[in-house]
Amino acid sequence: MNSPAILLESSVRLATKSKIVTGRSSKHSMRNELRKKTEEFLKLGGEIKQHNQGETGEPADKPRARSVFVSGEPRQTRTYINDVVNALDSRKKKKTPPKPIKVSKRPKKKIIYDDFGEAVREVWTDEPAVPKTPLND
Repeated sequence: MNSPAILLESSVRLATKSKIVTGRSSKHSMRNELRKKTEEFLKLGGEIKQHNQGETGEPADKPRARSVFVSGEPRQTRTYINDVVNALDSRKKKKTPPKPIKVSKRPKKKIIYDDFGEAVREVWTDEPAVPKTPLND
């Protein structure tokens, strides 16, 4: 009789001629092996019991065991952090007010470029300078 470790091993070495090939056990071969073991169990006098749907192995006269998720400790009080979360969110949303745009009253030097990107001449203009903003860059 084979040991369970050998049956559950996923790869089995097969020797063919001069090279070794690694083959994987398939579902079909696992089912066949399980069927053979079941038949052997029944031949040796084993018995398989049939149960109806909804039956349980727990005794009916005793209370059910506690769930693994339920502990015997008293329930802990919870600390609500809604105020902390709201404060953090308000800090994220708070924007610094934009700085006021300073308009210079002095003339501005404007460089005129040709089609190749070379400076041709400088012109002084009285129009206010356009402030640099992330949108104008």
